Amino acid sequence: MGIKWFDFIRPKTGKTRLEEVDICAEIQQCAQEFRVRELCFNICVNMIANAISRCEVRTFRNRKEIREKEYYLWNVEPNINQNSTAFWHKLVYKLCTENEVLLISTRRRDGLDALVIADDWQAPKEYPAAQREYKGVKVGEVTYDKTFRENDVIHLTLNHVNVKPVIDAMYQSYFKLYDAAVRAQLWGKGQHWKVHIDQMAQGDDDQWQSDFNKYIQDQVKPFLDSNGAVLPEFDGYTFTNAAQKDGRTNEDSRDIRALVDDIMDFTASALQIPPVLAKGKVEATGDATKRWMTGGIDPICDQLQEEITRKRYGYSEWAKGNYVRVDSSSIQHFDLFANAPNVEKLVGSGAFTINDILREANKEPINEPWADTHFMTLNIGDIASARSMEAQKGGNAE
Repeated sequence: MGIKWFDFIRPKTGKTRLEEVDICAEIQQCAQEFRVRELCFNICVNMIANAISRCEVRTFRNRKEIREKEYYLWNVEPNINQNSTAFWHKLVYKLCTENEVLLISTRRRDGLDALVIADDWQAPKEYPAAQREYKGVKVGEVTYDKTFRENDVIHLTLNHVNVKPVIDAMYQSYFKLYDAAVRAQLWGKGQHWKVHIDQMAQGDDDQWQSDFNKYIQDQVKPFLDSNGAVLPEFDGYTFTNAAQKDGRTNEDSRDIRALVDDIMDFTASALQIPPVLAKGKVEATGDATKRWMTGGIDPICDQLQEEITRKRYGYSEWAKGNYVRVDSSSIQHFDLFANAPNVEKLVGSGAFTINDILREANKEPINEPWADTHFMTLNIGDIASARSMEAQKGGNAE
């Protein structure tokens, strides 16, 4: 691939072969920087996307939860080409890379609503008392001639200022340290030898120099590159490994790992993810997960449910109790049996019904009236009832 690339650019650049080698090294360095940058960024974005895709968009009518077409649209099939998980992953990736995302509502051939993510659009003009207008909206290979007004779209923004260019600028400056560490590591792991030649072994003519170069290329270099070989020794030649110091290489791969960890740290911090979670560590992650949910995930969920409610319902419907709520409680795995004592307290206190607990555990609710009934243990009551019982027993309820 590299040879074909330089065959392509050689006639246009007019560079010499040495200059082409320099260009090749520069391209390889840029590619290496891009790989490290994309690795750290994609790990963080995928964490956010996986979390958002596990959220449930709950729909309400007259303040009672229902599961109809609107629920199916957001939680199962937003459009004919995507399921909800793929839809949310694309939305989050575009939101993190471009700091904004635009959703267009369309109509399917079967009459159902559909939601698609715009790939590109013209930046709208800002008016203080008028709706923004979105022109040139492109989805895939289709560019809409229609001008979409603010009420026609769902527009989400991640931050007031796009942090992606700031992250990229930090990559460019910080990668110089990473590149230096990689070069040092490769040099230390490579075969670098010094040859000391006695005065008696040296010749004065050009033939000796030619023989010496041939000896290095034909015997010494294959010996160093081979897993098993024999090298003849001659008087007057002493070989010393220049890459070794105190019995080991000068650089250690942990230096490179530490630099990659640093890049991951500031990438995760810029996207409101605790670095301990981004690096996949399992110890002491309880508080970090709560902080990530509060500062990184819940704000996205809040903005999403507000935008859906105001655009697809409006004030009049909202006032009647028709709205959506983005529930992020299902992001963390809930073990029903491990939390059995807590479940018993929640049901026994009368705060939750059995079906409430089943929904939190991602289980199907029971279609029975008693499953939606609030229960309370018999040893819990109000103060007035307790005093009445004491009075009946002839005791003092003071």
